[in-house]
Amino acid sequence: MTASTSFSAFHQWLLADPDAATCACAITLHAGPSLPGVSMVGEITDYLNEYDDDGDGRWLSATSELIEKVAADSNYRQLLGIPENDPPGPDGFMKTLAALCRRGRVVFQAPDEAIGDLELEKAFHAGVGDTPGDFEGCHLILNPTLIDRKCMPHIIGDVFLEWLHGGYRRNSALHGME
Repeated sequence: MTASTSFSAFHQWLLADPDAATCACAITLHAGPSLPGVSMVGEITDYLNEYDDDGDGRWLSATSELIEKVAADSNYRQLLGIPENDPPGPDGFMKTLAALCRRGRVVFQAPDEAIGDLELEKAFHAGVGDTPGDFEGCHLILNPTLIDRKCMPHIIGDVFLEWLHGGYRRNSALHGME
């Protein structure tokens, strides 16, 4: 997905009516140290846009390029609820990512910064790596030495949809869930 394509998708996502009943604000992809730069964000988003009936094709790939572009534009920051007098800076990336996630239906790769700073109450976390201890608190962990990489976005999407609609999620205390 090119930068202009992702920004076009951002415009469509932003102009769509936000769903007040969004059950999950984000899918966070965590890549282990043995997989630097691995990102399946676009593929997971494409899968959810095809198979999440409730999502109505409104899932957004929040790539780092897209987040940086939105963070640099005061008009977009305001539309996301970031105060006008809150100029972009070192925290601009994280504030923009948090605002995108609060609006809902966003898939992103966890930044190097502390993910807890985003305060995502309704997020699904998927870890991809061969050292499971690196993914504490993840709902799903996939080992790339045991599962073909082409299958991973589909597995993450399917497990997320099961988690989203499963009764056990509603009763879980994990990540602030009710």
